[in-house]
Amino acid sequence: MNAISKLREVECGRSEEVSTVESPPLSEILTPREAEIARLAAEGLTNKEIALALDISHWTVATHLRRIFDKTSVNRRAALGCALTGVQLPA
Repeated sequence: MNAISKLREVECGRSEEVSTVESPPLSEILTPREAEIARLAAEGLTNKEIALALDISHWTVATHLRRIFDKTSVNRRAALGCALTGVQLPA
């Protein structure tokens, strides 16, 4: 298990308190580009690294991430991995 996986387990609160989110699949909520950026951000890449990988501006990445956060009701990168896996953070 790598450091990102360990962090995701801590951030997602992997315990009995965790519940799955009853919402439409992210493939119905996010555009293909948003899903790609969300996946890369959840893997721990910075905006600049994502921009280089996708050959777009880091400002464009930031815009996509704001839209992703709005659509998924996520307010930080660390929780993005939880949203992608359908795990809800404990309150």
